Amino acid sequence: MPEKLTPEIIRIEVQRFWKMFQDKNTDAIHRCYAPEAMVFSSSGSRPEPGRLASARREREYFQAKTVVNVKLGQMDVAMLGDHAAVCGYSFDFDATQVATGLDNNAEEHLHDGRVTQVFCYDSEGQLRIMHEHISVAHK
Repeated sequence: MPEKLTPEIIRIEVQRFWKMFQDKNTDAIHRCYAPEAMVFSSSGSRPEPGRLASARREREYFQAKTVVNVKLGQMDVAMLGDHAAVCGYSFDFDATQVATGLDNNAEEHLHDGRVTQVFCYDSEGQLRIMHEHISVAHK
């Protein structure tokens, strides 16, 4: 039986996720998502499977010359029982030399972005992202 989740475990997991993202740790990022995970990206109009979103991000952001910097804001965690939680937070995301398919010199800057992630344990007791929604505040 997995350990009881706490807000602190979730905050640590969110920080770990973005550290792996910045470090371009492809395999670890893929494992963060449950097979049935659903992801809304900041630029997408509909959800996509988590593993597909992870593969797309690998292609765009995990190239050798791409540089990604993420700054996380305050994290609010709502517990959904002992083994699931929702975490919402703001973030700033800056990426240079993004591989867009047409131009490998693209830049992406999301300031005052918002992320909601739902975490839960899978059948093997591993903490996974079940749902993720990234959006940008329009001013």
